[in-house]
Formats: sequence, C-alpha cells, structure tokens
Amino acid sequence: MRSIPWKQLLICAGVIAVMVWRVPFAGLRTAFRHMEMGSLFLALLCFQVLLILRAYKWHRLMVAAGKRHLRQSLRSLFGGFALGLITPGRLGELGRCVFVREDERAQVALLTVLDRLLDFWALLTLMGVSLFLLTSRAAAIFGVAVWIALLPVVMCFPSLVFRLSQLARRSSHFRRHFMESAAKMPVLSTPRFAALAVGAMGVELASFFFLLRAFSPTGFTTALATYPYIVLAGDLPVSFSGVGVREGVAALLLSPYAVPSGAAVGASLVWFI
Repeated sequence: MRSIPWKQLLICAGVIAVMVWRVPFAGLRTAFRHMEMGSLFLALLCFQVLLILRAYKWHRLMVAAGKRHLRQSLRSLFGGFALGLITPGRLGELGRCVFVREDERAQVALLTVLDRLLDFWALLTLMGVSLFLLTSRAAAIFGVAVWIALLPVVMCFPSLVFRLSQLARRSSHFRRHFMESAAKMPVLSTPRFAALAVGAMGVELASFFFLLRAFSPTGFTTALATYPYIVLAGDLPVSFSGVGVREGVAALLLSPYAVPSGAAVGASLVWFI
C-alpha cells in the first residue's frame, strides 16, 4: 500500500490557508451573491461543448486503434477525468487504461500520452497568442516563429509516443504488452487531432471568459492574457488537482486587470467544480 502523499496535502492546505488570508471571505461571498446568471449559463453551455469535443477527439483516437465502442471510449475518458481530480497535476488522467480490458491497457496508455501531448501543445498555442497582449510585438512575433518551428515536432507526436513505448519495453514487467501495442499503433492523421485539440482549448477559454464575466465585468483579452498561465499553474503537481494553487495564481494574475480577488477566486473555484 502506498503511503499518503503528505507533502501534497501540506502544500495544498498551506496554499488554501494563504488564499483565505489574502482574499477576504466577505469579498468572495459578495462575488457569489452578485453573480450574473446569463454569463454563467453561457459558461456552462461552452463547457458542455468542450466535453463533447474532448469526447469526440478521444473516441476518434480509440477508433483509429480499432476500438469502435463509444461506451468504452466514454468510460475510459471520464474515468480518467475522475482520477485526475484526486491526483496532483491531474496525473490520474493517465489512468484511462484502467477502464479497459487488461490486454488493451498498454495501447490505451500510449493513446492517452498522445492525447495529453496534443492538449499541452494547444495550451502552448494559446500562450503564444497571449504574448501579443503581454509583451512587445517583436517578442510576440518571435514566439510565433518558435511555434511555427515546433510544428514538425507536433506532427511527429505519434512517432514520439512510439519511442516512449520502446523505452518502456526495457522493463521486464511492461515488455510484452508494449511490444504488442507498439506493433498495433495506428497511423494517425496528426493535423486533424491537433486541430481538435486547439478547438477544444478555444472553447475552454471561452467558458472561462464567460465564467469570469459572471463575477466581474471584464473583456475577452483579460481571459486570453491570463487563462493559459492559470491552467499551467493548476497542472503543476504540487497540490491535488491544483486546488489552491490555481485560485491563488488567478487572483494574482487578474488583479492588474481590475478584477477583484474575490471574483478571481470565485471564477476559479466554480471552474474547478
């Protein structure tokens, strides 16, 4: 039996304590009391679209690997989401393979790594766009040039996952499963799945924007300039599902845009829920 991760528990508790100390409870209560329901409805609508896009992307990956049952795709996807909520840095999402048959787990694990790589690249794309709001034009153009230079690497993500499977095969425990899975890895249309990842990230940004608008009147550029970094902070494996870290970073990054700390924390909490 694994020991309780006391380090993550202490960090999570400490960050939450600092957040409670720095964000007056009265301000948070006021933010929820004056929440604008129309924007909240739009945020929930965008979130439903986001779930559909993510489910579609994952199901198409599974279909490409010969697993055509939608129920199996949804069970593994949402099972991974559930595990991600109780693990630092959402690492539990790699547990999607737990929800399929044992002989399919190695291949689903490789597909999960590919899916997460595409999502991370979509986040980097959003960060690149945000540079036009945060830095000089020259620096932003340089960031776009780096992004373009990385496109061949993105197109090679399936090959990269294959290389990872070769490393895993050095373990006697994983050798047989990964040898079979690597041999069965399908030829994927990377641009198609990369476009789906970017589309899902755009809808996720829109959902956060409407959620932020529900707590405080602000522009879309505010969400674009801050949301990628809030997500990045929340994905750091220092607390369970980024609780506390995400809210603290949201309050810090949104304060220069005249968003009250109570509104920033409230939007981040509702997003987590």
